[in-house]
Formats: sequence, C-alpha cells, structure tokens
Amino acid sequence: MKSLSRKSRWYTSLLLAASFGFISIFTACANTPTSGEETTYHFLRHAEFNKKNQDKPLTDKGKKRAQALVQFFQDAKVTQIYSTHTDRTYDTVVPLAKNQGLSIVQIPKQGKTIKGKTVTNRSKGKIAIKPMIKALKKVSTGSNVVVSANSGNMFAIMAGLGVPLVGDQVCTSQPENCLPCKNKKCFPKKEFNNIWSVTLGNGKVTLQRSKYGD
Repeated sequence: MKSLSRKSRWYTSLLLAASFGFISIFTACANTPTSGEETTYHFLRHAEFNKKNQDKPLTDKGKKRAQALVQFFQDAKVTQIYSTHTDRTYDTVVPLAKNQGLSIVQIPKQGKTIKGKTVTNRSKGKIAIKPMIKALKKVSTGSNVVVSANSGNMFAIMAGLGVPLVGDQVCTSQPENCLPCKNKKCFPKKEFNNIWSVTLGNGKVTLQRSKYGD
C-alpha cells in the first residue's frame, strides 16, 4: 500500500480535528513563538449587562454566566487573567480569578490618561486595543491566558496577535476559519457564550471557538 502524501495527511488531520467537535480551526504563518511550547489566549465577551443603566453593570443572568466560567476552566490551569477597562468585563472574570487564585490585570486601567482623556468605565472600547495587544505579546511562552473584552475591541485585539482576517491571502480558501473583520459590525451582538481560543506556537496561529454556560 502506498503511503499518504503530505497533502493527504494534512486533509486527514483536518477531518479528524473536525470530528472532535471543533467549531472552527485554522493554521496560518505569523510572527509567533518558534519554540516547542505554545501560548494560548482565551477571548470572551463580558456577560449579559443592563443596557438601560449608563454604567452597564452585569445582570443576574450575567453574574450567573460569570460563575459558569469557573466550570469551563475547572480542568485548566490559567496563568493570567486580563480585562479591558469596563466594569462589566472585569466583573465577568472575578469568580474565575478567585477560583484560580489570580489577580485581574485591567488594561487600560481606569484613571489612566490616554491622549489627554481619563479612562473610565464609560470610555470607548477602542482605547483598549493597542495597550492590550502590547501587554498580551509580552506574556511568557507557554502561558494560558484568559482575556475578557468588549464586542467593539475583541476582534481587533485578536487580529493584533496574528489572527488573519477574511480577505487576507491566507483566508481565501477557508474564509469561515478567519475573523470576519476587526470591528463591532461583524461581531455576534446577541451572543454572550462564545470563547475564542487563540494559540501561538511553532510559527503558527490556531483558532478554536467554543461555547460556555447556557
């Protein structure tokens, strides 16, 4: 029997990955760690919040979802937890931080001045994009990081780590496996139960989308 070609083996591996329930996964070249270890960032949107309140605090349903994160990561050792500047992103990962014995790094931190403006809970989401990308790129190789962000900045932060966008040359064959865009227009607005896991290692980027909670 002839052995499978390299291309055939690649397709076989992809089909096996799909059979294990991965919602989406891609591989692409990027400026990423080249050692044998991998660094993974788990991106999640803040939980449900009260839209009628200007401060947009978590609702009871949102608080319940925040507790569900503890169960989702119960078999994983999280090394760092990051949150963008809003209270709702921070509060979403508080139960997980307590369970894992970690502190939450809020970027940018409320009270900091950026371009002459003081960062508050009500500041626009885009102010977190550049400082969060910079911070995440500095974590040690092999880290397992949780990042709580907003619908208006999450995809841009992921793109800043090397996740390709639809339309890039690497995405033309399988656009469903790439980020649709960098902004809020393409974000699933009504969904609060997604976790996008971005893994960097060996010169590659992989993306897996999961669900948690109800």
